[in-house]
Amino acid sequence: LYALTLILGASGCTSLPPAPPPAVECLKPEPPPAWVMEPAPNLIQLLDRIISPSGLEFSE
Repeated sequence: LYALTLILGASGCTSLPPAPPPAVECLKPEPPPAWVMEPAPNLIQLLDRIISPSGLEFSE
C-alpha cells in the first residue's frame, strides 16, 4: 500500500504542465524622485541647538 501511494504521488508530481509565460510583462519601476537622492539633514545638530544639558547655552 505504501509503494502504491509513493508511485501515484510521484507520477502526479511529474505530470504537472509547465507554468505558462506571464501574459503581461512587468514594467521597470520609475526612478526615485530627486529629493530621495539628497543627503539627509543632520538632526543631531538641530537638537543640540534646541536642547542643551546645562540650559545656559540658549542664545535666542
